[in-house]
Amino acid sequence: MNGLAENLKRWRENYYWSLLLSGAAKPLHSTCARVTREIETKVKKNGLALRLPNHQILRMARDSGIGLASGLFWHGLDGHEPETSKTLRWFFERSLTFIDAGANYGLYSLLAALWNPNLRAVAFEPLLPIYEGLKRNVALNNLEQRICCENLALSSRSGQTTLYLPAGGGKDFESTATLSGDSWQVRQHAQPLQVQATTFDEYEFRHPMRVDLIKIDVEDFEADVLQGMERVVRRDKPFIVCEILPRNREHKNERTRQVIEFLEYTPYWITPSGYVRVSRFDFERPFTNFLLSPVSVAEEVLSDPLRLWDLKPRLVSLKK
Repeated sequence: MNGLAENLKRWRENYYWSLLLSGAAKPLHSTCARVTREIETKVKKNGLALRLPNHQILRMARDSGIGLASGLFWHGLDGHEPETSKTLRWFFERSLTFIDAGANYGLYSLLAALWNPNLRAVAFEPLLPIYEGLKRNVALNNLEQRICCENLALSSRSGQTTLYLPAGGGKDFESTATLSGDSWQVRQHAQPLQVQATTFDEYEFRHPMRVDLIKIDVEDFEADVLQGMERVVRRDKPFIVCEILPRNREHKNERTRQVIEFLEYTPYWITPSGYVRVSRFDFERPFTNFLLSPVSVAEEVLSDPLRLWDLKPRLVSLKK
């Protein structure tokens, strides 16, 4: 049998046979790839049970994040923001408190609690129908005691505010709603909705906690969210994973850059090749998420956040 296998391998690698077979197989390969993409695009998964590498099961309820469930169903954990998900999972292992600002249907809060049994999460989602889906997902995973769901927006001030909701095309509610009054959502006449907002500093004053990790995904409103958590950020020096969309022809994210600089944080661009230290955000880029770090190192590119994590205790002790 071994001799036959070796002969077949040599036969496949023969110049003339490989020329014939590869030429015949290429169109089939291209057709199969197109069919695969069409299936993944058109066939949706409403509800999900995904086994994680630590053998926990991540569940998503019916009508509670169909787009997220579909991506995870077809591609596993790499089905949604693979580099960002990998970064957050790295920090989940080492954190005890996770703040999820703009939680949507709660994927990262669920993943945090399932990844680390000692971690507690607070998930903020202002849009009521999505918040209800978030609550269903938390209940389905029996995580009500470890994930606190808040039907609130985080902002630089507390009180009622306007959320601009673009029209959606399916059962999922549109995930690009924003509180930003100067946004494409407003220019395209997105539906204005009144929601309740709070600063995280005020929230934390009522619910004291030490914060290790924050995720911010709020569609161009991150500067306000960061301003509203200045006290806690300066006190606890949490690591922050933040979506900063490329707005090179508009405001160039200057206000966000200024707030990050004011907080004395260093932004690192999250890429498949590692973490790239940047000083601005107005450059062409396919990836939109950044690691905002309370510490920095001389190297401009890091393969993982370990050196940053190891430096943080020293920073906190110096502060004290």
